[in-house]
Amino acid sequence: MERILRSLLRIKPQIKPRTAIKYVWFASGIGSSYLYFRYKFAIIELSDGPSMYPTLNQRGDWLLVSRHYRHGKDVQVGDIVRFRHPTFLEMQAAKRVVGMPGDFVCSDPPLSEDAGISTSMIQVPTGHAYVCGDNLPGRGIPECMGQYP
Repeated sequence: MERILRSLLRIKPQIKPRTAIKYVWFASGIGSSYLYFRYKFAIIELSDGPSMYPTLNQRGDWLLVSRHYRHGKDVQVGDIVRFRHPTFLEMQAAKRVVGMPGDFVCSDPPLSEDAGISTSMIQVPTGHAYVCGDNLPGRGIPECMGQYP
């Protein structure tokens, strides 16, 4: 038994240099492909927060964020956009676009008693979008971020 154990401890896996080079090239190819995809096409991120419930779960939904719409290019009303949170700069926020430049948007809180009754309409300025979360009842959470560049 002791002799078998000693012989097992002496065995060292032999990797041929060509095989090691193939593994390195394969790993670098996978890594390069991932980085190219991430910076040119899309990012995969995890959703977090209640503002887009029930469209997105509070935790656990994966988002495929397209780079095609970078800097607001081709964004339309109804799209879900991902952007840097204006208050918590290290966080990302996801909201639905409800107004584009030139649109008039009711600035009353959603589902309030004054919603639609008062005349507090604002025009979305050029270069901005008016965004709001889907979780309108909100339970005290501010859902409408307002105008966002």
